[in-house]
Amino acid sequence: MSTRPFSLNALSAATLLFTVAACSDSEPETTPPPQAPNYGPPSAPAPAPLPERTSCTGLNVGAGTYDWTLTHQGRTRLYRVFVPTGYNSTRPTPAVFSFHGFGSNEQEQEGLSRMSEQANAQGFIAVYPRGLNQTELTGATDPRYEDTRSWNAGVCCGPAQISRVDDVSFVDAILAELDTRVCLDTKRIYATGLSNGGFFSYRLACERAGQFAAIAPVAGMEGYSPCEPVRPVSVMHFHGTDDQTILYRGGDNILFGGPYPSARDSVERWARRDLCTGSTVNTYAQGDSSCETYDTCNQNTSVTLCTVQGGGHTWPGGLVPPHLGYTTQDLDATREMWRFFFDHPRP
Repeated sequence: MSTRPFSLNALSAATLLFTVAACSDSEPETTPPPQAPNYGPPSAPAPAPLPERTSCTGLNVGAGTYDWTLTHQGRTRLYRVFVPTGYNSTRPTPAVFSFHGFGSNEQEQEGLSRMSEQANAQGFIAVYPRGLNQTELTGATDPRYEDTRSWNAGVCCGPAQISRVDDVSFVDAILAELDTRVCLDTKRIYATGLSNGGFFSYRLACERAGQFAAIAPVAGMEGYSPCEPVRPVSVMHFHGTDDQTILYRGGDNILFGGPYPSARDSVERWARRDLCTGSTVNTYAQGDSSCETYDTCNQNTSVTLCTVQGGGHTWPGGLVPPHLGYTTQDLDATREMWRFFFDHPRP
């Protein structure tokens, strides 16, 4: 088990990867021009979805927090799992994968999002994978590289993207191993993440729609191409209008990466893929926060954009990190995304 103390200071390491770009609420949203970033080799072919479960036998993991490792492509990889107190090892249980941002780790993501608190209250399993840092990728011993953990999400971010790490197949490996340890409801596997982790959850929707029923990116855009999901995927996107790291209106400020679309364009792309019809309806409004939803989409999916006026590069309703802008308490992203997930199992 990791002994690194919980600290949100590492989240500010994201500023090393992005240039500060001023944005104005009066400027129109823009979609960056088409581009072909170097994503590296395609991910391994998608495995078949895990079989649907009605019960489980022979599993003995109980409630608690576990730090497990597995060997993936010659490296030892880590993921943290929180199993709620009401867990029954014979009853299929939903799971939410929660991916940390650039420069962070699984412990900080757990604390920032308070996902384990929600998991304990609602009875789902929370999974926090750990990205690779520069030291692990290159063998360098410079301590400055400790806070460079990242995910290869396409246009973002850091060492994992630059080194073309196949993080998608790492998630495949976690799912396969997790299914031998806990009783998963395989039609209710979901993904979320902050910033780089949000970008990566979009990539999973593109490449692993057979495994993940819905995603809920926070302060991260769609940044992978070609995005050709095998089925419709429900999407709930959270973003602050004053995010200076991943700009609400889209931008090209990721060092070593590429341009990315706006929050609205990211969501609209999925509305088109999910064959949504009609206009959006308002589904949440409190203080500085509001959500609008395409609720008539193929295979009972839906697509939602939640906007925080003046919000920074933060997790709505979560802990308040330093130097990354305003964190609203008018919207609890963790609570609302779970409600969204619950309503959207995989067909």
